[in-house]
Amino acid sequence: MKLVVRQIYNNNSALVAVGQDKEAVVQGKGIGFGKRKGDVIDASAATKILYLDDSRVRGQFASLLKNIPIDIVVTVFGAVDRAKSQYHLQLLNYVYITLTDHVFQMYQRLMAGRYQPSVVPDIHERYPVEYQVAQDTLAAINTSLNVQFPQAEVKSLALHFINAQGEENDDEAQADTSVDMVSVVNDTVKAVFKEYHIQRNVANQNYFDRLMIHLQYMVERVKENAQDAEPLGADIYQEYRQKFPHSYGIASEISQQLEQRLHVQLTENERLYFIIHIQRLIHENDVQK
Repeated sequence: MKLVVRQIYNNNSALVAVGQDKEAVVQGKGIGFGKRKGDVIDASAATKILYLDDSRVRGQFASLLKNIPIDIVVTVFGAVDRAKSQYHLQLLNYVYITLTDHVFQMYQRLMAGRYQPSVVPDIHERYPVEYQVAQDTLAAINTSLNVQFPQAEVKSLALHFINAQGEENDDEAQADTSVDMVSVVNDTVKAVFKEYHIQRNVANQNYFDRLMIHLQYMVERVKENAQDAEPLGADIYQEYRQKFPHSYGIASEISQQLEQRLHVQLTENERLYFIIHIQRLIHENDVQK
């Protein structure tokens, strides 16, 4: 297998062309040392190969590298690809961004001694496959980054895989509808946030962006009638409602307005995801503690 250098990331990582129409990220000790664009890399020196088959995934990969270490990006992208190939999960491509960002944020907190277990509920009995994927992902993260995240982190990772399930749609005829719906969603959220004096800033920008990405893909699920109809559990929903009443109030107002403007019925799961995202965004503490 011939690997031709397209870009050197560091001494141990490079972007290469594989054959005529494939790209991959290769990693290995000293694999990029002294190499330049156009040079050939010995495939036997690569200890890890991550194929970037989709143009959108390649773009996401390049964008994330601007702010996130390559080891984290490669590890997460590899985990998502394994979830697709080994566990046959149909995942929307935005999970590459949201999961990478999540792992990076948790890694920074762990290194700074500020890591705290997530308040995400444990629903492994209902989603055993997603939890196994999350377990494998956590093991890969711990090994690749030489860290030891608490076992509780599996819950947060699993929620990403649960929330991102669906099928990508490239049909241009439906694209305009999606754009219109996204505009309605964005306008609605901005109006509600303005009412509650919530603004995007340096402190909350990551959580804000995660919410907006979630909303965009929620539009796809609604349009395709592909919302997760099986509720995560009324007890979980009520628990979050009691623990985070302010987040619940904001989420409820957004949900009600979206249902009215889009003429849809959001599932209990979508409402729960809203609460979780908003709780993180506004840093509401558990009132039951």
